[in-house]
Amino acid sequence: MNVEIELKLRVPANSVARLHRHPLLKSANPAHTAKLTSMYYDTPSLDLKSRGIALRLRKAGKRWIQTIKGGGGALAGVHTRYEWEIPVARNALDFTKLDDPFLIEIFGSSELRQNLSQVFVTEFTRKTVPVEFGGSLIEYCLDKGTIISGDKTEAILEAELELKSGDPSKLYEFALELQKSVPLILEGRSKAERGYALFLGGHINRVKKAVTCELHRKMDVAAACREIVRGCLLQLQDNTLGYLDRETDPEYLHQMRVGLRRMRSAFSIFSHVFGKTAFSDIVPELRWLAGELGPARNWDVFALETLPPIIDALSPACDFVKLRQAGDASRMKSQERAVLAIESHRFQVLLLELGAGLSRDSWPQSNAASIADFANQILEKRYRNFERRGRGIATLCAAELHALRIDGKKLRYAAEFFSPLYSARAASAFLAVMASLQDALGAINDAATTNHLLEELSEVDPCAPNLVKGWAACESRQRIGQLGREWKAFKTIVPFWK
Repeated sequence: MNVEIELKLRVPANSVARLHRHPLLKSANPAHTAKLTSMYYDTPSLDLKSRGIALRLRKAGKRWIQTIKGGGGALAGVHTRYEWEIPVARNALDFTKLDDPFLIEIFGSSELRQNLSQVFVTEFTRKTVPVEFGGSLIEYCLDKGTIISGDKTEAILEAELELKSGDPSKLYEFALELQKSVPLILEGRSKAERGYALFLGGHINRVKKAVTCELHRKMDVAAACREIVRGCLLQLQDNTLGYLDRETDPEYLHQMRVGLRRMRSAFSIFSHVFGKTAFSDIVPELRWLAGELGPARNWDVFALETLPPIIDALSPACDFVKLRQAGDASRMKSQERAVLAIESHRFQVLLLELGAGLSRDSWPQSNAASIADFANQILEKRYRNFERRGRGIATLCAAELHALRIDGKKLRYAAEFFSPLYSARAASAFLAVMASLQDALGAINDAATTNHLLEELSEVDPCAPNLVKGWAACESRQRIGQLGREWKAFKTIVPFWK
């Protein structure tokens, strides 16, 4: 069994020649070109896919190789997977040489083996160049060809950087050098994942929400920082796949922004120990990205959540057609802006730099202090700030409620990050109260955002916008009336870190 570590990058069709003129590739060892055909197998119910396993037979020249891949994951374009390869005599699966208990447990079932059949094929030409870079050996491959499933096809044009020996962070650094001359886009999906999507007749992306970080009380601050930021990056990048594939679920964008806000909050937290300069190259880029994605999310909420119930209730009194059309046009324009940002050189460089940092044990800086003590300090400080700002909550003005909402997010994200260090039951109860309070504050903020968006639609007859403003104002007042009860629940519950 080998551990395969490779970074995948989409290559624009008009950039291949320029890519191969890059000094790192031009001065490297001679290239080797081969034609590869791979047949992927699974059962009719896709049992292997459900277990995260890919099984293929590949023809390379006159040789046949059977490969099984599984486990691992992808972070900022780098795929880490376990890989089992054995040569076979002909175009036929052979399980007689398996000796790994994990594989024997899967393929030992005669029923599974008998039900295996071909689900898709990949045919591509691979140009391979071994490159010495920064003390590591990296194999550069350009794959150009097709994925085939029945009568459906999808083009392949991607570069793979596989680490043969050395430091994984060098994959990111190598890609950053290539990125200076060619607009490459990180590819979060393997050929197998793309093939399954083609076989199923659609996309196989799934909305990814935040997951609990794997922290423990003996972990040092630097290791905890990397673990938390890694989780935020996974949430951000996994949801970009669905959004770039133009899937209709607006939750992809929503969760991208949640992952982005969580990452910004994480850097804010750890700047207390590492200093603001430790993240000075990253934080402005995250702020830029938030600004590019924000309008698209605001128009999603307006078009899909705010407007429909108002139209259902008030359409006899007013014609909302032009307002809805204008809102849809603004939504489409803001979505195009978000896609341009995600596909931009600037965002791809940000992902690569984050990946490079997270692959180094020395990032952001060495710090052996206990995460448990640090977490207590941060949670207590953010709790005091939120509690102090929320005093007299029923009398706070709009600006003060907005500031309270921001402080509430800071507390909630810190509580979510560090909750694995404490009692799960106590943390869950506290976070439920925070979520309810944040929902009320969020609804008040949505009403204010609605007014700002309506100001952008100045050419629409004022009847419909005025009704929407009135509806939003009523909802806002109703939510403000609930804040007293929500605040009492917050003040009553005991913080789980005390």
